[in-house]
Amino acid sequence: MNPRLSALRISLLYLVLAALWMLLGDHWLHMAFSEPAQTLRWMTTKKFVFLGVSALLLFLLLHQQFRRQQATLSALSDREERLNRALNVVEDGVWDWDLRTHRVYYSQGYANLIGLPSERLSDDFLLWENRLHPEDRSATLAAYQEHIDGLSERLDCVYRILHSHGGYRWIHSRGRVERGADGEALRMTGISRDITRQRSNEDHLRQAAAVFEATQEGLLVTDSRGIIVHINPSFSRITGYQAEDVLGAQPSILKSGRQGAAFYRRMWESLLRDDVWSGEIWNRRKSGEVYPQWQHIRAVRNEQGELTHYVAVFSDLSSLKRSQHELDFLAHHDPLTGLPNRLLLRERIEQALARAEREQGGGALLSIDLDHFKHINDSLGHSTGDLLIKAVAERLQTCLDERCTLARLGGDEFAVILESPRQQHASSLAQRLLEAMDPPFEVNGQTIYMSVSLGVSLFPEDARNVDHLMQHADAALFQAKASGRSLYAFYTPELTARARSHVQVEAALRHALDHNELRIYFQPVHDLLSGRMIGVESLVRWQHPQRGLVSPSEFIPVAEECGLITALDAWMLDQACRQMRAWLDTGIALDYIAVNVSSRLFGRGGLEQRVALALEQSGLEPHHLELEITESAVMQNFDQALELLCQLRLLGVHLAIDDFGTGYSSLMRLKRMPVHKLKIDQGFIAGLPDEAEDAAIACAVIALGQSMGLRVVAEGIERPDQAAFLLTHACDFGQGYWYGKPQPAEALLAKLPRNPG
Repeated sequence: MNPRLSALRISLLYLVLAALWMLLGDHWLHMAFSEPAQTLRWMTTKKFVFLGVSALLLFLLLHQQFRRQQATLSALSDREERLNRALNVVEDGVWDWDLRTHRVYYSQGYANLIGLPSERLSDDFLLWENRLHPEDRSATLAAYQEHIDGLSERLDCVYRILHSHGGYRWIHSRGRVERGADGEALRMTGISRDITRQRSNEDHLRQAAAVFEATQEGLLVTDSRGIIVHINPSFSRITGYQAEDVLGAQPSILKSGRQGAAFYRRMWESLLRDDVWSGEIWNRRKSGEVYPQWQHIRAVRNEQGELTHYVAVFSDLSSLKRSQHELDFLAHHDPLTGLPNRLLLRERIEQALARAEREQGGGALLSIDLDHFKHINDSLGHSTGDLLIKAVAERLQTCLDERCTLARLGGDEFAVILESPRQQHASSLAQRLLEAMDPPFEVNGQTIYMSVSLGVSLFPEDARNVDHLMQHADAALFQAKASGRSLYAFYTPELTARARSHVQVEAALRHALDHNELRIYFQPVHDLLSGRMIGVESLVRWQHPQRGLVSPSEFIPVAEECGLITALDAWMLDQACRQMRAWLDTGIALDYIAVNVSSRLFGRGGLEQRVALALEQSGLEPHHLELEITESAVMQNFDQALELLCQLRLLGVHLAIDDFGTGYSSLMRLKRMPVHKLKIDQGFIAGLPDEAEDAAIACAVIALGQSMGLRVVAEGIERPDQAAFLLTHACDFGQGYWYGKPQPAEALLAKLPRNPG
């Protein structure tokens, strides 16, 4: 209803009624009363009645109007209060932007949204604009302007806004423009919501979804009834089942049947009790292959604690199981031959010893070592050596039956466990193994002859535990090698004592090298014709602090076996050069000092550098140094040895072939060697002059040396008749106890020749 029309109607009605009342009232009073005084009195009364009625009507109208107005205001107040309560409850920020004045109304929720107290809120549009993230400003303002220009039906945009506590919050704003009759945009009203947490949750959900899809583990989701509702690609890759094969089905389609009802009962008990289960389970792929899984199942509950889903994560353990099996095999087997290794051998020996004790039985451990295998590796290469090891393992295996276990301990070492109570079985097996090596091996087009040495230790006679049994077999093997190789030997207590002594000597010898217990002795070398001392041979001695002077025969073999001979040779070379230089400086008239070079030092390389260094450090001229090299050392690898001899000759040192006649050199090779002397081994001198064979050999070597322009030295001369025989047959030089025993430098000093004057 239009208030203006209503007021006009009421006013006109009142005017009409008032005019009628005045006209008709006066007329009626004139008609009713004849007396003027009485008429005048009633006319006055009529006026007051009119005023009273008018006032009453006005009161009633105003009272009704005020009641309606009060009701309207009260309703408006209630609505405003309800609106304010609603706005205060809602976390969203409400705003109303007057586009003509650019003043904005911000609700309390909006103040909370940006972290401002209500008293700091203003109606300035810049309150919002200045807080926009720099990267979002242009796009956000453009979205608002597009809606104002009518290019978009409604405002809907996401942006970041600065919070008063620092950092930016993600805001989702929606709004709509109110337009005038002419289409002009008058105001825009909208709501802004903080979606930072929602955005973070969405990011997490996207990440979780990416993990779900990309993880290498298979993922399976079921509802509370156990119906499959979702799988990931890895599930299909692992199981072979596609989504259409399993969605709507139950996980029982994956069962392999390898686990019984008790297994699944325990699994469900754990799930119902703890909401989680983990363990190894065997399932079946779509192809029918049974394979192991490591599976983790968790129950998912909603906020009310009600079960909604089960999530299973599993990984395929097939490769891991194969790797574990391979690692276990490698841990217990030799990778080259596939035979049991030392670790597995010990386990098998323990089992054999336990059976022997339980069943009153017995057996033997055979320790096997290839003879001269190092020469094969050095001359033909390690690849050929590996092929030979495999061929030997195969041939040894053909000699064994079900009572035997063959193992490779490493390098060229093998072992066999024989479970048999009879000693002769061990003997016959050892003989078969030796004979099996007789035929040559064909490896890489090479024909290789190989022999083995064996040591046999019996159980329980020789030992009742693994360590002693293996030690005894090794001691017997050492005895077999010492006896000439290609043999077998049984363990005896004496062998253990010898092996223990070997270990003790090695340890003491290492100590001697570190604590200057070694001494150098010198044996004179004489010119047989003039009798003059012309040189000395250097020999090592060991001055033990408790045992005194230790015989070289006791420690030199040990040094050669354990590799210390190289250090001994190097020490000897340095000491001999220094001593010779000192003698020469004091006027001693010696032509040379001789130093033995072991086959190990000669064959390992770098000898020429070592000799040059010793000469340089001592200041000794090279022609005063003579190196004695055994015939066997030269012949092991003749071409390499010849090159080294030539390099030594270029240094200016003299070279002698020691123990000549005990090796296997040929004259063709001998004539190519740049040596100065041949030394006849003392084994051929001992029988002179009566032993015809020794005499013939000595004479032949002397004649050979003379024909090749080499000087000849005889070792081990102990009697004058031996010296006389050698002089008669034109031997050049001699040494031995007849001329003098090996002595320290200070003891020999008085006997050394001196320069005249």
